Amino acid sequence: MTDIKFIQDTYEKIKKAIFQIDNEIVPEIYILSFYVHNDDDDPRQPMLTVGYNTIERWHSCSPTPGQEPKWPIASDGDEAKWNFAFWLQNEALIIGGYDFDPVSEWVKNTPYYYSDEQVEDDFDTTDLMGQKIKDKFIEIVISHARKLHSDGVITVKFGKDIPIIVHELEYYDKPVLWTNQANPDGLAKEFENWVASF
Repeated sequence: MTDIKFIQDTYEKIKKAIFQIDNEIVPEIYILSFYVHNDDDDPRQPMLTVGYNTIERWHSCSPTPGQEPKWPIASDGDEAKWNFAFWLQNEALIIGGYDFDPVSEWVKNTPYYYSDEQVEDDFDTTDLMGQKIKDKFIEIVISHARKLHSDGVITVKFGKDIPIIVHELEYYDKPVLWTNQANPDGLAKEFENWVASF
């Protein structure tokens, strides 16, 4: 699968999934999650899970005055708001994650694909190639997020711009950069500031 077809197909899938979110819950949604990860920790099987969190969930995970943090209560309201661990963990869409899906086909057509035999022969080289697959996949995910904003998909569905957080399970400098690139200037600033605070 060519880059162009892969990008077009995956964008349309994400757009459709967003429009299919139940309109009754839309006023509660303050953030979209673009969670990027690898199936079986294999860089040749990148995945994107699209989800969201709600104001109700954020508030329900925020401690009341004097309340000790204990799952599912976060240490404070900001952690409940911005830490994926406390979000709903819903799956509006999953792209990738199984053999012969469009993502696997796309990976095989990149110049970075490698075989199991190559891993055994030269782990260091294939490790670098795996990182290049990840970087390229995330670059496409970021471009999708930007396009959802620029095409007006986000404002049409949610009645306003809301940030799209592009992330892994852990937050560090790269997910902050990805998120910054994925959104209009300043839209994800509160998230960026929260990550920078720890």
